[in-house]
Amino acid sequence: MAKGTTAPVFIVGAPRSGTTLLATLLASHSQISCGPETHFFPYLEANYQHLAAVLRDGDWPSKATEFVGAIAVEDRPVADLFGVSPQAIHGYLAAHKPSPQALLESLTEPHRLALGKHRWAEKTPNHILHLATLRRLYPTARVVRIVRDPRDVALSMATRLPWTSDVPLHSAYLIERWYRQSKGFFERDRLAYTLRYETLIAEPTETLHQLCCFLQVPFEPAMLHTEAAARHTAPAHEPWKNQVAQGLDSSRCLVWQRRQPDDSLQAISTVCREMIADFGYRPLAGDFAPILAHHTSERFVRDRHQEIDQLLAHNHLLVPCDPLQLSSGEQVVYCDVPISGHNYGKSLRKFWQFCLTLVALWLKGVAIAFSAFGPSPEAEKNRLGQLAAHLLKRLGSPAELLAMIGQSSSQQ
Repeated sequence: MAKGTTAPVFIVGAPRSGTTLLATLLASHSQISCGPETHFFPYLEANYQHLAAVLRDGDWPSKATEFVGAIAVEDRPVADLFGVSPQAIHGYLAAHKPSPQALLESLTEPHRLALGKHRWAEKTPNHILHLATLRRLYPTARVVRIVRDPRDVALSMATRLPWTSDVPLHSAYLIERWYRQSKGFFERDRLAYTLRYETLIAEPTETLHQLCCFLQVPFEPAMLHTEAAARHTAPAHEPWKNQVAQGLDSSRCLVWQRRQPDDSLQAISTVCREMIADFGYRPLAGDFAPILAHHTSERFVRDRHQEIDQLLAHNHLLVPCDPLQLSSGEQVVYCDVPISGHNYGKSLRKFWQFCLTLVALWLKGVAIAFSAFGPSPEAEKNRLGQLAAHLLKRLGSPAELLAMIGQSSSQQ
C-alpha cells in the first residue's frame, strides 16, 4: 500500500488516561515514530518573550539550539531523552528556515529518521491545553485524544504519579478543567479524533483499524506488540509508564467499580459529571450541597485543599460549572483569573472573554463571588490578568468557602 500523508500526529489527554499506551501502539507501526514527551507547547508559552529573538537571530541557529536544548522534563533535557545531540539539533535547524515548527521538529525529525519511519507522532498529555497554538502551527496535523473513565484516571493519578496529590478528588478538578477547556476543539475540528480507553482495550483490532483509517495508514497487527516501541515512549525514569511494554491489560478498565462506593467516588463523579455523561460512563450521584465554581485551577486546589476537604466532610462540594448557564439569583464563585504569561495576543483574547462573561452575568442577575486571591498568585498574573482580577473584585463580592457550610445552595 502506498504511503499516505506525512502530517504529524499529536496525542493528547488527561494523565493516566492511556496516552502513553496509545503512543506506543502507534510507535509500533512501521510508518510512525513516537518518542518521549516534549512538553513543547507549554515551554513555548512560558518562554514566549524570548521567541522573537530566537527566530530573528542573525547567527541562526545558535540561540535556537540553546532554546531547544533547554527544554527539560523533571530536570532531564528532552533532547537527551530523544537521543538527539546538540550538534544534531544545530545541523537540523541550520538546514531549515527559522520557525517554531523547526524548533519542535529538531527533536522529532532526527528521531524519525534514525528509526527509518515515514511520519512522526508526538505525545504530551498537557498539549490538550494548547490546541489553538498547535492547530495554528500545524494546520494539517491529526490530533488524537484518548479518554478514560475519570474516576479511574483520578484514582490512578493519586496512586501512580509522584507530582500530583494523593487525594483523587483533587485530581478530578484537573481532569474536569482539561476536558471542559478542550471540548469545543474536538467538537469542531475536522482533523481531530477521540477514542475511549475502554474500547481500545476491549476491541483493540477494530479500534486501531478505525484510528489508522483516520490517520491514513494501513492497520498492522504488529501494532499490538508494544515491547520494542516502549523503550522510546516510556523512559526508564518514569516507572509509572512501564506497563505499556506489557501490552493491553483489561484489568485496568473500570477499576473504580471494584471499589465500595463512598463519598470520594461520588464527589469525583459529580465534579466530572459532564465528561461522564458525554461518553456514556455509568453515573454515580452524590447528595452534596453544591458550591458552583469557575476556574478551579490546579494552583487553587493545591493551595486550598484543606478547605476543599473540610467542605466534603460537611457534605458540601465545590462543583465546576459554566457560569453562563446559570439563572438570575444563582451564585458562582470564581476561584482564579486564568490570564498570565508572556503571550500578549492570547492573554488579550482571554481578557475580553473573561470581561464579557462577567458583564453578561452581572446583567443577567447572577451573583458573582470570588475566593480570596493570595498575594503571590495575583502578583504572578500579567497586567491583563491583574486588570481582570480588579474588574472581578468590582463586580463581585469576596466569599469564604468554609462560611458556605450550612448555607442553602442553588442546585444546578
